[in-house]
Amino acid sequence: MAKTTTVKHKFYVVDLVRSKPKLNYIEIPKYRVDVELEVTTKGTLKKPDPAPSTKLKRLEEAGMAELERYEKVITEEAVKLDAKVGKLMETPGAAAQKEAEKMIQATNASIKNAMDSAEGAAQKAIEARLKKEAQGDKLLKEARVKTTLKVGLGTIKIAGSVAKLVATSGADVTSYKTIVVEVVKLGMEINQQLKNEAKLRKDLYTGIQAYITLRGTVLMQAAERQGITDTSGISVKKPIEAIKKLTAKALAMGDEVTKGKDAKSIAKNLLDATVKGISAKVNDAEKARKAYREHTTKTRNKTDSLGVSADKLMKKVRASKTLKEGVKLGAECMTLKRAASELAAKLKDREAYLEEMQALMEGNGMKIDDQTTIQKLKELDKMSIASEATTLMGAIKTVKTLVDNVSKAVA
Repeated sequence: MAKTTTVKHKFYVVDLVRSKPKLNYIEIPKYRVDVELEVTTKGTLKKPDPAPSTKLKRLEEAGMAELERYEKVITEEAVKLDAKVGKLMETPGAAAQKEAEKMIQATNASIKNAMDSAEGAAQKAIEARLKKEAQGDKLLKEARVKTTLKVGLGTIKIAGSVAKLVATSGADVTSYKTIVVEVVKLGMEINQQLKNEAKLRKDLYTGIQAYITLRGTVLMQAAERQGITDTSGISVKKPIEAIKKLTAKALAMGDEVTKGKDAKSIAKNLLDATVKGISAKVNDAEKARKAYREHTTKTRNKTDSLGVSADKLMKKVRASKTLKEGVKLGAECMTLKRAASELAAKLKDREAYLEEMQALMEGNGMKIDDQTTIQKLKELDKMSIASEATTLMGAIKTVKTLVDNVSKAVA
């Protein structure tokens, strides 16, 4: 009587559809597949050895290759179904959703029918492989294999985004919220930068005032060291003119003061001494100006980005004709966009003005008189952005509230 040895080999696939396609309207579940192979070898005189593990592994690979064909079937069916549901959602509504659910049921039934045949197909593929393995292998010549396959069938479902589209008559609330998150983030950054702006402006004013004050002191000290004791009629508010007058006074006082130097040398000594004395303060003022200008540029760039986001949101809202509070939301987006444009324009003017203010430090801060410098600072002060900033922040708050209301309606 023939003797037999049976060995079992189990393997499984956590999810038959290992690489999920990108779908917008449906969700593919996990399809777990458990497979068990029973390979029976036969011997005439003695109990045969079990089929070796290397052979079993190759049988597994044959079964897996067949299962991969089913993976392709499910994936293709899902992609086709998603496209059909997407077509229905071009005119979203309860009727479209009902039709989509019917399509999904039909596809689930089709996939179930396909998977019902998977066991037989896998058995056939594994038997074919066993026959190849038996060539030149006496142990497997009369071997038999039994394949048992268990599929954990989930069901394709309609995606949550479809319910939201139906509830909002086609408005993609998720995308609205994404844009609003951008808007709020930019708004917070701009608000913080506007708070920092006051300090930067103060630093610039303080820096310029410091070198103006020091310039007059250092110039008169330089004149005193030169031996010019008569400083009547000299105004340090106009430094270059003051140096010319001090030079003239030195020449009038004779060799005791000039010590043989000509007007050019005397003027140069006075200028050099003053520049050396105020250079640190001039550098401080220039650093403050640059910091203020760069901060203004950064704020303007953020404001420009905010305007782009507001425009993007406005276009989405206008495309959805029946969105709840859509008209109001669209109007607020327009207000936000306008406020961003107005603020950006003012920031651009301020940016250009701060660039021009570099002239105040020209010639180491000696060429521009005090009155011109102070006037420049007053002009900068007039470039207030408080009104535009308040309008901007108010519009951001309103837009966020309206989008939150729409989101709650479909939650």
